[in-house]
Amino acid sequence: MTVWASRAPALLLFAFVLAFGPGCGTATEDSEPYSVLLLTVDTLRPDYLSFNGYDRPTSPVVDSLLANSFYFEEATAPIGRTTPALASLLTGAYPHRTGVRTLMSEMEAGIVPVTEVLQAAGYQTLATVTNWVLSRGQGLDRGFDRYSATHDSRDARQTTDSALEMLEGLDSTRPTFLWVHYIDPHAPYHPDSTVAAEFDPTYRGRFQYRFGNRFGTVGGRRDDPDRFRAFPADLTKEVAVHRNPLSEEVNAHIRRLYAADIRLMDDQVRRLLDGVRAACGTRLIVVFTADHGESLGEHDYYFDHGDYVYNAGTRVPLAFSLPDSHPLRGQDRIPGWVSLVDVVPTLFELLGRDLPEGLSDQTEGRSLVPALHGEPLATRPVFAESGKARFPDQVRRRVRFDVSGRFRSVIQDGWKLIWTPFAEAQWELYNLHADPNETKDLYRADHPQFEPLRDALRDW
Repeated sequence: MTVWASRAPALLLFAFVLAFGPGCGTATEDSEPYSVLLLTVDTLRPDYLSFNGYDRPTSPVVDSLLANSFYFEEATAPIGRTTPALASLLTGAYPHRTGVRTLMSEMEAGIVPVTEVLQAAGYQTLATVTNWVLSRGQGLDRGFDRYSATHDSRDARQTTDSALEMLEGLDSTRPTFLWVHYIDPHAPYHPDSTVAAEFDPTYRGRFQYRFGNRFGTVGGRRDDPDRFRAFPADLTKEVAVHRNPLSEEVNAHIRRLYAADIRLMDDQVRRLLDGVRAACGTRLIVVFTADHGESLGEHDYYFDHGDYVYNAGTRVPLAFSLPDSHPLRGQDRIPGWVSLVDVVPTLFELLGRDLPEGLSDQTEGRSLVPALHGEPLATRPVFAESGKARFPDQVRRRVRFDVSGRFRSVIQDGWKLIWTPFAEAQWELYNLHADPNETKDLYRADHPQFEPLRDALRDW
């Protein structure tokens, strides 16, 4: 099913006007507005990009994009679940403010997504998103002239086809905001068999070319019980994720299938970028990121995300690629912990505009533009919470499974504190500089980092 949404812009909310010129930013005058491509990838770990040193060519096209971008090396999602994380990305607000704390939660009526502001200011706002949880009307379609989602699976080629079709017939006198969300690295891992073989040529077992069933393709009938089952019929998600019985050889191969799925997405990014630039010209800002990461066995949690707040499931890539006409055009790798809630304020400053009242009142992020000037990022905590647990009995350490019992974390100055409310052992403390995979818990009540991080977390 495809959903097309059109909402009247909330004009009375914003005293906000942009000066627009011809085309999707095709003119060369500095006063012309920039178009924006927001490119997000579901379940994408930054350490599995070849740009970041992964030992297979997972992302040659994305590598080229990131090499010509400002890339933030330590970015995190505020929650490891798709709908809540993307709601925060579009609004600059954490889940407790957006109201989107589960996959099916609806955004609070008073929360303003960036698209409503840009739509009111004259932008053409378009979205092609591939993940069935984004097709249920949770409010992420607000502010879009056209919003294409589907209950069935679309691979990267089909997602790109949908996005490029949207670009046909654009108004050449107005700028464009286009959001494209790929799902391919998400379980089930079902890459092209040729790439799967290239990525792990010695494995010959049961999962040689795939792990699980690709959504919407198995059986081909809507009454087929396998149709929406991601994991194998004899290895349920509960067992595979929380009590994984597979050998390390098999799990290592499944990680290679995950990496090969990234390549499936990457192969289509060139088509997307070429098509968007042809439609919108050279005055195009590209924002590249993910909704969350994926745990691939860290902390004995396999092939899933959202139950915990460890970096494997929350860390994401984040990059801003600016056109030659932009005064800040350049590239750099920028250290320091930042969050998806920082994207909206950063984007508005890159567009040369102040945050309008509706957004500035709600945003909990900050503009990262000073870092693009070469200034060190000021110390500021970033936060995360865990999502709703599908199998509560299997989630270790957690005591209560209402919202108040969720894991919370804070990162500041390279230190991370995790809080387990209501537990006897409530705290975990990690030095992310020395231990980025959070393998050595340093918590003690008199640790000099504990109280400042605890106070910041409790205030949040």
